[in-house]
Amino acid sequence: MSVRSGMSCACACRWMAFLSQNRDADAQTNRRWIMVDHARCCRAAPHRCSVTVGAAHAAPPPARTSAPFSTLPSRPPTSHPDLAAPRRATLFRAASSGMGVATNGSSSSTSESAETAQPQAYKFLIYGRTGWIGGLLGQLCAARGIPFAYGAGRLENRAQLEADIDEVAPTHVFNAAGVTGRPNVDWCETHRTETIRANVCGTLTLADVCRARGLVLINYATGCIFEYDAGHQLGTGIGFKEEDTPNFVGSFYSKTKAMVEELLKNYENVCTLRVRMPISSDLSNPRNFITKIARYDKVVDIPNSMTILDELLPISIEMAKRNLTGIWNFTNPGVVSHNEILEMYRDYIDPNFSWKNFTLEEQAKVIVAPRSNNELDCTKLKAEFPELLSIKDSLVRYVFKPNQKTSKA
Repeated sequence: MSVRSGMSCACACRWMAFLSQNRDADAQTNRRWIMVDHARCCRAAPHRCSVTVGAAHAAPPPARTSAPFSTLPSRPPTSHPDLAAPRRATLFRAASSGMGVATNGSSSSTSESAETAQPQAYKFLIYGRTGWIGGLLGQLCAARGIPFAYGAGRLENRAQLEADIDEVAPTHVFNAAGVTGRPNVDWCETHRTETIRANVCGTLTLADVCRARGLVLINYATGCIFEYDAGHQLGTGIGFKEEDTPNFVGSFYSKTKAMVEELLKNYENVCTLRVRMPISSDLSNPRNFITKIARYDKVVDIPNSMTILDELLPISIEMAKRNLTGIWNFTNPGVVSHNEILEMYRDYIDPNFSWKNFTLEEQAKVIVAPRSNNELDCTKLKAEFPELLSIKDSLVRYVFKPNQKTSKA
């Protein structure tokens, strides 16, 4: 590693800082790290770069005298909404050596000083192109001018994932791929190995590859791993928290999701988002929870936590920018029942709409696997994003008002 005079490039400063604290680090690994970080920095500010990558066994620079990563001031804010201060990959690469790293939902300061900091454009690598959430993510990125690419590799194929990352060189990775079953989760009951391959093996492989590359992974998971119990009774407003152990094993789909969530706790670079009964303003999409129940002959009537994608998907992008990790209940605060949603549908969309209810016992006769019903505690998400609307307010604002066809005020 050789550096021209001036040391004006931010990646050179980071490299010197890393070596000063990690003198015994493997030389070949270090050279690979600086080549990756150097390439990213040069794309962000090529006119400032003064770094050249030289011999792998070059002598390390002298120890620095400035503060360690965790105590350096964060870079000043930028006016561009999609240019900011991402906690760079170096932080995750150096996690094991005790250097600053954003984990378990924290958003620690960046590793760069205000003097050397340069705005860097984000670039997202998204898995799940043909899926509902993956497709919406691409649309959001395009609308906001955020460069992105869809991954071509199979989640369970490590070499293909590594090739995707080499080609795209992302700042963050999003996983919206996986198996939910067609037409519903009952499919997973008779396709267990396929479900394991995608939901367990694939997700873990992607998390491991991202960790090895120092990348934050935003993983869209599920909150359908809980059911109301004695400590979280229906109607009490006591929801399951992020640290609670899943208690719903009624479906094989939920079993695989609970299994992989537990294993992902060991990956400090993963942000697990517990999505439930997703809803969007696109009432023609068959995956939309409202569209589903509006087409059913009969529905149960149970209050549940749900996710309004129009509001929460943009928040997930912001979570990536803040490098938030750990488990998050990714639903709107509060609960709403099937009947309450269908009443809104009737009032805003179709005044002639009607429906019939049936009991859980009656429902069990027409489905293969039981369904999860629960309330998730959103205190953690609400604290990070105070503007987050309650489920009923979000339904009106993002779903029913934009689709309104009646004269309801």
